Amino acid sequence: MRSVVAVCGDPGGANAVAPVLKLLGHQARVAVQAFAYNEARSLWAEQGIAFVELPADITRAAIVNILSETSVGLLLTGTSMNSVELEKQFIAASHEVGLPSLAVLDFWSNYKSRFSDQNGNLIYLPDRIAIMDDETGTEMVSEGIDPSLLIVTGQPAFDDLASYRKAFTAERRTQLRHELKAGSDDLVVLFASQPLAHVCGADAANPLYLGYDERKVTTMLIAALERISERVARPITLVIRPHPRESSDTFAVYRSDVVRISISTNEPARDVAMAVDVVTGMNTKLLVEACYLGCIVVSLQPGLRRPDALPTNRSGLSRPVYRDEDIEPVLEDLLIDGEARAAARARLSQLHFDGGAAQKVAALAYRMIGLEV
Repeated sequence: MRSVVAVCGDPGGANAVAPVLKLLGHQARVAVQAFAYNEARSLWAEQGIAFVELPADITRAAIVNILSETSVGLLLTGTSMNSVELEKQFIAASHEVGLPSLAVLDFWSNYKSRFSDQNGNLIYLPDRIAIMDDETGTEMVSEGIDPSLLIVTGQPAFDDLASYRKAFTAERRTQLRHELKAGSDDLVVLFASQPLAHVCGADAANPLYLGYDERKVTTMLIAALERISERVARPITLVIRPHPRESSDTFAVYRSDVVRISISTNEPARDVAMAVDVVTGMNTKLLVEACYLGCIVVSLQPGLRRPDALPTNRSGLSRPVYRDEDIEPVLEDLLIDGEARAAARARLSQLHFDGGAAQKVAALAYRMIGLEV
């Protein structure tokens, strides 16, 4: 039996590849050898995916040995942006040994960086890249990526969103709000964080700087919610959800005498999103998921210095905020104004999502190995 070697490190890639690995394992047409590092280890462990842990200092020779086994028919990777980026090393080794390679893209940004060296040379391109939609393809081509490499499959991590939303009950919502220490009359807001200061820098000295980071946005969000709470005489609970690459201790510095602040790390992020009144964040993938789950979503990107990467902002499913002074009125509008909330939900109700991305990626993998689909 031919085998697929899968490699992931970052959370986004690990979550996108996980449904494909499960499907390949269930169909049992190929064997799966999964290798994980960084956050992929805990995410795959939680999902019951067996894997071998990769050391950060693994050598090229060791990678070549893994890919040179006679049974290996395909390299399957996520696309990470971290200090070691082992996916790139595996892709380079796959070219060296003549093994087909397939990468699964998980988000609408930093396309070139995911496949290039420090000088921007696209030397880590796989043979095929599974992408989310046609717009992604257009943007990738504009960054110099060969369109013949791109196959639209959808995002496998989103396949189960429709069923997940349907299974969420009013009782679960009440239970979660209680666990998050929100009062029965509270307005509840989720802030889905991400480590942008680490990835993109905290000021314009870094060419990747977006114009904001998680610390600036968190501070501004708390201040806006304090003013809203005092003006409308309603208690507000702010639930901060750290990114898998962030420590919850990072958020211990945030205090408020007006807004109750709760840190959520144990509850499923999707459940928390569906339990609150408004979901906020910057440009994290969780905001896209929240839209598909029917949540009212606000993307806080004050001072954004480059094109907005969040696809739901471009499509109107989420509400973008690009100026500091607009954070408060937009949030108050969507928290308090019944007509504004109804209009937001009406836009979300028009969203139709078929899923099936994992099956499309699996079919592509079979074709690349030489198996009939």
